[in-house]
Amino acid sequence: MRLIHPNKSLRWIAAAGLLATQWPVAHAQTVNIAKGKAISGFPVVADNPFENIVDGNDATVWYTNPAAPVNYFEVKLGKAYAVDRVLLRGFRGKDTIRISVEKNGSWQEVYNGNQPDKALISFTPVTTEKVRVEYRAKQKTELPEFEVYAHDPQPVFVNQIGYNLFAPKRFTAPLTPDGAAFHVVDAAGKSLFDGTVKGHIGDFTTFKPTQSGPYTVVVDGPQKGTSYPFEVAPYVIERASYRPAMAFMIDDRCWYGNSDAYAPTDKSADCPSLGVAWRDSHQFSFELQSLLALYSANPEAFSVERMPVEGIYTGVRDKLPENTPEIVRLIHWAVDVYLRGQVNHTLLKEQLAYFLYAYPDLSPYIPQKVYAEARDYLFKIWGNENKDRWHWYDLDHSANLFQTYTLVGTGKGQFPPGHSIVPNLMMYEVARRERRNDADAFFKAAFQQTDWLIKNLDWTDPGTTKGQRMNEHVTMEALAYFLKNYPDKAPKGLREKIQAWAKVVISRSDNMWDYRKYVDNKWVIADIKATSDPTYNSKGSFNEPGNIAGFPAPALAAVSVLNDEATKERLRQLATAQMDNVYGRNPTGRHYSYDALTDFEGADLGWFKELEGGAASLQTVRGVLDGSPKEGVYPYDPYSGDPGHTEGWVTFNTAWMAGLAYLAADVTEIQFYDAEFKNRIQQARSGQKIGIRLTAPLNLDPTKSEKAMVVLTDSKGAQNRMTLDEAGTNGVYFQQVIDLAASPVAVSKKGGLRASYGLGDFKKEAVLTIK
Repeated sequence: MRLIHPNKSLRWIAAAGLLATQWPVAHAQTVNIAKGKAISGFPVVADNPFENIVDGNDATVWYTNPAAPVNYFEVKLGKAYAVDRVLLRGFRGKDTIRISVEKNGSWQEVYNGNQPDKALISFTPVTTEKVRVEYRAKQKTELPEFEVYAHDPQPVFVNQIGYNLFAPKRFTAPLTPDGAAFHVVDAAGKSLFDGTVKGHIGDFTTFKPTQSGPYTVVVDGPQKGTSYPFEVAPYVIERASYRPAMAFMIDDRCWYGNSDAYAPTDKSADCPSLGVAWRDSHQFSFELQSLLALYSANPEAFSVERMPVEGIYTGVRDKLPENTPEIVRLIHWAVDVYLRGQVNHTLLKEQLAYFLYAYPDLSPYIPQKVYAEARDYLFKIWGNENKDRWHWYDLDHSANLFQTYTLVGTGKGQFPPGHSIVPNLMMYEVARRERRNDADAFFKAAFQQTDWLIKNLDWTDPGTTKGQRMNEHVTMEALAYFLKNYPDKAPKGLREKIQAWAKVVISRSDNMWDYRKYVDNKWVIADIKATSDPTYNSKGSFNEPGNIAGFPAPALAAVSVLNDEATKERLRQLATAQMDNVYGRNPTGRHYSYDALTDFEGADLGWFKELEGGAASLQTVRGVLDGSPKEGVYPYDPYSGDPGHTEGWVTFNTAWMAGLAYLAADVTEIQFYDAEFKNRIQQARSGQKIGIRLTAPLNLDPTKSEKAMVVLTDSKGAQNRMTLDEAGTNGVYFQQVIDLAASPVAVSKKGGLRASYGLGDFKKEAVLTIK
């Protein structure tokens, strides 16, 4: 099952064609010039035309049996192009391969050898109208798509999806000198914003159009460079990301949503691959934390009205109400599976702690007996040492969560520093809620663990930051959580420790991509083994989509507790830039998802390849983050466009969801206004009319006016939910006027009123004093 979005609306397609005509060098990095062109070859197979190779559709596959000694196909490009790269998307069954181009009436070989793992084959630009591929087949061959790319002398890389209206907006022009002019132009070719390139970066953050576009960036120079069309809208990133994020978590579940025959053990999760509730998840994918963060940061975005339920949940022991959001169903799925399996690993216990803490907000949907079962099970085993502990992909450690862990995990991501801090603080609050006499033991454990990190973690050692690969976010979220929620009880030096992390991050991000590097002289994590391992490969380059997609979480968690405005501004800029990198502003010019064109609205160019098979069997899963640029392409070398190891993983997607949660939290705001929404207010008279305004990523359908719900609470604790209306059909905020004399919440003359949005640690509140 695929998540189908129109890749481009008619206005996008028309605009792309217009701009391609106006600017001769039109986003060559992203245009497959073989698509739809004339093609021929041998052998000819009935009912299986060669056109399947160039129709732009992976679902139509050209295949042959190895009957002929040499098979071939050739594509006529229609006119001469300076070609420098070809991509054989999903080509299987070949032995050796030879690629030639026609030049001056004869064939010129540009590649001859085994099909390289990198899939993208680059060569010195050569002008041609025809490309030919010959190969020897050792078995049945299959080729979904053949792509050809022209040399781009002035490439311009932007976020394929688009830019949020009030977020940083930057692009990279890696071959453009300082001082070159750039223009943001509309579909008619009119320049609406002008600027200059500095350090190969153009910044158009102050461009805040009233229309969503499409727009393109045009860079001046000896030859003009043109980006592909993109959108600028209030919440275009969330609109393109939330649905595939949920789709992945639906599709990647163990047993595809049917847990009737669930029988996990320490030796086998019976998933069928390693994992408990999600395939290939192991114990360190942090699914519950990430789902709860995303839901808590922006709960209305996941209502059944905005996201109808798609998945099946066969085998779970409880039937949930019809209005239960899919994201809550996924949370319940995991808790039910964990409890039925009596999971007993340190990090899986921690996942259940997040559920216990969040349960009051989930109680309208999930039965109280589920909470009670999780509570009784978890308190019983929280302090267990190694008895019956599960050991998948593990590092040797005690499972006693009251201890201080001095163990720092490897690039595998299985033991990020500080992982136990938030779970212990949550268990502390749950214990207080349950009126247990052991609550202080949980707080003490969290305090001591935080204190150890402050005194012992060296941020200049990449093993404590980006070297944690996709789970770096866990550490900074924990430190910021402690400081934000217990500022007067936090260990000494906590804020300074967070500031020191930000300083290192910023120092390693001063480059044309605004990309946070591994260390000053290396871009990408080298190996997932510990650096002390004799087999550690210091010259390697690993797949790290989760680290990049998840980076907004630690960056914006730090922003939430820091005071230095310059630091906060740069961290916000870098948080957006890493998400831009995921969506195409990177040296490959490609979205991290192989199926980006079908799974992500607005995407133009997907990743080079996807893993065939693999532990999680992700080929039919939507929203997969398959791969990220490796060391060889940085800072900019398109001819070494080797995608390296490519393999999606639930742990990449959960980090991405954490990043999306913190992006939402950072822009969410709720305020009281006067009835005309001209001025913010903190006081009002008991009979006055007032306005309530919520700014949050809830405009997920730009074609209609949507609704949002907030909670109003009076001074006595009485609560009511109030509906706010979107301001316009593509608005930034939601608002409503209420009469305090006839409010749905009774407000006395000396009382007060609170308006809130979000849940748990992500809740945002405004307080109104009633005179």
